[in-house]
Amino acid sequence: MKKFLFLGLAGMLILACSPKVVSHLSADYPALDPDAEVLVLDENTPQALLAGTEILGTVKIGDTGFTSTQEGGYEAVLELAKDQARQAGGNVLRITRHLVPDGFSSIHRIEADVLRIPETHPLWEQEQTFQSDHPDYAIIYFYRPAGSAGPLVNYDVRIGDTPVFRAKNGTKAEVKIYEEGQLEIWGRTETKVTLPLEVKLGEEYYVRCSISMGAFIGHPYLQKVSRVSGKAEYDAIRND
Repeated sequence: MKKFLFLGLAGMLILACSPKVVSHLSADYPALDPDAEVLVLDENTPQALLAGTEILGTVKIGDTGFTSTQEGGYEAVLELAKDQARQAGGNVLRITRHLVPDGFSSIHRIEADVLRIPETHPLWEQEQTFQSDHPDYAIIYFYRPAGSAGPLVNYDVRIGDTPVFRAKNGTKAEVKIYEEGQLEIWGRTETKVTLPLEVKLGEEYYVRCSISMGAFIGHPYLQKVSRVSGKAEYDAIRND
């Protein structure tokens, strides 16, 4: 009896440590394979590119109050949302809200629309037809859109100990990476905010840099965005 009670309590503890998942999804399509690719977009994806998408519902990943920082990392939270999308037959997540760790929670929290698109949709074509002309290195495109919140708060974006981009509104920079592996990208104002990024040679990555609400001067907000959204925003910036 004690053994079963212990196992029951252990199971409850594991569930409490996992993020809270709330979804409102239709079930008109069969579930996708567990390893099926799910395209991740964000709220700044050009509206024209969303034409022809079908909305299947929404998913929200939040904090139970006991969720560990490891279980609540951005990639872990995003994978939970992708699993929800696959179960509903969706192959696209459009992030509509992303809260980074702050004074209210130590984990990432996201809300997203679950979409379904055909394989011939331009979103797939733009994301899947990328062919690298630089197989010996990767490129990270850093940018901060003009008109972002907190225009008077600027900060350095670093990879490890090396500053690579001064995040000011309406600026951008590209950085070449010659070794594969996970990078620690981070910025600091009144607090340090980190974005882990797994890099593969030949690939291109877009990192939007902005400001989220802080106690006094705001926190850095570093977000990996899709190639579709990132390229459109990056190309719109004209460095002086």
